[in-house]
Amino acid sequence: MTLSLPLRRCLLVKGDLQLCHQTVEALLAVWQTTDHIWLTDSSQATAGKYSQKQARQFLGREFDVVVFDALQEFNADSFAAIIGTIRAGGILVILLPETNPGSNWYQRFSLIIERYLMDFAEFHHWLPGQILPSDFRPEKHTKTSAFKLTVDQQNALSLLHKTAFGHRRRPLVITSDRGRGKTALLGVAAAELLKQGKQKIVVTAPSYASVDTLFTHAAKQLADAQLGHGQLFWNDGEIQFVAPDALLENELEADVLLVDEAAALTLPMLTLMLQRYSRIIFATTLHGYEGSGRGFKLQFQQILEQQAPGWRQIELIEPVRWNLGDVLEQFSFELCLLDAEPVAEELIVDLGIQRLQVKKLTATELLQDEALLRQCFGLMVTAHYRTRPSDLQMLLDREDMWLLGVFNQQQLVASVWLVKEGPINPRLAAAVFAGERRLHGHLLPQTLLAHSGISIAGEYHYQRIVRIAVHPALQNRGIGKYLLSAVTSHLPANTDILGCSFAASEALLRFWQNSDYRLLRVGAHSDHVSGRHAVILAKPISQAGEGLVKQTQQRLIQQWPELLHSQLCHLESGLIPLLTQMLPESELPLSAIDEEEITAYAFQKRHYDACQVAIRKFVLNCVAQQRFLSLPTLMQLICLRFVLQQQPIAAVCRQLNLKGKQDLLQQLREAVRILLL
Repeated sequence: MTLSLPLRRCLLVKGDLQLCHQTVEALLAVWQTTDHIWLTDSSQATAGKYSQKQARQFLGREFDVVVFDALQEFNADSFAAIIGTIRAGGILVILLPETNPGSNWYQRFSLIIERYLMDFAEFHHWLPGQILPSDFRPEKHTKTSAFKLTVDQQNALSLLHKTAFGHRRRPLVITSDRGRGKTALLGVAAAELLKQGKQKIVVTAPSYASVDTLFTHAAKQLADAQLGHGQLFWNDGEIQFVAPDALLENELEADVLLVDEAAALTLPMLTLMLQRYSRIIFATTLHGYEGSGRGFKLQFQQILEQQAPGWRQIELIEPVRWNLGDVLEQFSFELCLLDAEPVAEELIVDLGIQRLQVKKLTATELLQDEALLRQCFGLMVTAHYRTRPSDLQMLLDREDMWLLGVFNQQQLVASVWLVKEGPINPRLAAAVFAGERRLHGHLLPQTLLAHSGISIAGEYHYQRIVRIAVHPALQNRGIGKYLLSAVTSHLPANTDILGCSFAASEALLRFWQNSDYRLLRVGAHSDHVSGRHAVILAKPISQAGEGLVKQTQQRLIQQWPELLHSQLCHLESGLIPLLTQMLPESELPLSAIDEEEITAYAFQKRHYDACQVAIRKFVLNCVAQQRFLSLPTLMQLICLRFVLQQQPIAAVCRQLNLKGKQDLLQQLREAVRILLL
C-alpha cells in the first residue's frame, strides 16, 4: 500500500523522574515544537503539564507531540483518549519507570511495547547517552485546502441523502473508529442538505466541542455562510447545535436531526429522539476514548429493530487522519483490548448446563493467557453499554477483585467479576454515616450507611458483583442463573452479604429477583451512562447478613411512599409495580374513614383533592397486585405518575396525550372504581 501521510511514531523513555523529564525537555527544545501536550500524574501537574485526568478536554484537537508521563500513575482511559489526538507525522513519548511498580497492567504494557520495539521501526526506545536518529522528529505535512471524501464517506453520504429525502422512519447509523472523518462527513452532509432545500438541520452531541469540526466543514462548503458558536446561517437555511437534554425538553422541530457520538448518550435519550424525529442520523465512534462502543451498538440495534425496522447502517473503515494500518492505532487497540471479542459462536458446541465447568480465575492467569483475557474482556464489552480501558486495568490490578468463569470445552461462555467490600473501620464508618466522609470503594456498606441510615452496615463482610456477562449467543438459557448459583458456593467463608448495583430495567430486576436477590435501595438520581436509576440488591449469606437485609428492607418500606413523590418522582413509572412487589408485604393501614372516602370518590362525586391521601395509600397497596396490572395502561400510568409520584397534572396530561385535568381525573376515578370491584 502506498502511504499518503507521514507515519505516527512512539518513543519510550525509561528511568527516574529527573532523567526522564530532562530528556523530554531537551527533545522538545530540539524538535522546536510548540504544538504539544504533556500529561502527567496529579502531583506533577504544573504550568504546561496537565493531569492525565484532563486528557478528555483535548479531544478534538491535534498535536505534533504527546508526552504521556506514566512514571507514577497510569490512567488507561486517558492513554486511549490522547493517542487519537496525535496527527500524522506526530510522536507519542511514553515515560515509564525503570522497574515494574508491582502492577499487572504495567507488566502487560511492558511486554506489548517491547514486542512493538522489536517489530516496528516506528517504535524506538531511548537509552541514556544515546543520540536519536536525525529523522526521528515530528514530521509536518501540508493539508490540501479541498476536502476530498473517501469512498466510505461517499457511500455514507449517499445513504444519508436517502434518509433525509426518502421514506420517513428510516434512520441511518454511521459507525467508525477514531480518525475516519465521521464528524467532518456530517458537516459536509449538513451543507449539502441545505443546498438541496432543507431549512432546519439540528445537531446534537454530548458537547459542542465534539462537533466544532462539523460546523467548520459545513461552512467551507457554503459560500457566504454566517458561522457563529453552534450556529450556521446560509440563505434561508440553518444548522444549529442543541444539547441533548435541551433538545428533548423543548421538543424542537427539525427537518433532519444529526446525532454525533451517540454512544456517549443514554439509551433512553436515543430512544426518545428516535420516537420524536422521523429523519435522524446517528453517528458514533466504536472504539474511542470511552473504550468500546460495541455494547452500545448491540443494545441500540435491538431498539432500532423494534421501532424502526427499516433502519440502515454503514461503517467508515478508511482513516483520513493517519494511514490505514497505523501502528500506533494498532498498539492502542491491542493494549486496551478495544477490539476484544468473546469466543466465536461456531466454537461453542454441544452446550448443556450439565457439561459446563466453573473455574475461579486470577489476574495472573489472565495475564499469562492473552486469548483467555480477550475472551473475558470481550464478554464484558458485549454485555455492557459502555466498557472502558480502565475496566481492563481494574481487572488486572485490583487485589480485592476476583472472577468466576463458565467454560464449555475450554471456551469461556460466561463470567462474573466480584470485589470484596467491608468491614469499614468504625471511626470511618461513623464519619460516613454522619455525612463527613466519602471513601473510595466499598459501595454496598457506604450506601447503606450514607443513604439507608443503617449505622451498623460498616461492620459486615460483603462481596459485590461488579459485572456479569453471558455470551450473546447463549443468553436466556439459564446460564446466568447457573453462574449466580456457582458464585454462592465459591464465596469466602466469612461472607455476610452478596450484593450488586445496576441500572434498573424490568428485565434485569426480574433476572436478579429470580435468583433470590432482595431490593435494598433505589438511587435518587438517574445514572449518567444508562439514564436509569441505580438499584442495590442483596442476598444474605450468613445469619448476621439476613438480619441486616431485613433491617434495610424494613427501612425502605417505611420510606417508600415518601420516596416515590420526592427523590423518585422521575423514576420510570413502569418499574414501580415491580419494585414494590420486591419489598416484603406491608400494606399501609386504611381507616374506616379512608375507606368511606375512597368509595365516595369511586362511585359518587367526591373531589380528588379532598381525599388524595386515602387514594394514594389505596393505590400503593394495590400497585403490586394483579388487579392493578390488569388495568388499561393509561389508567396505570395516571395512578403511578399523578397519584404516587405526584408529577404536575399538566406534565402528566402532556405525556399521556390527555385533553386536560378533567380528562385525567375522569380516568383516575374509573381506575379506582375498577380496583374496588
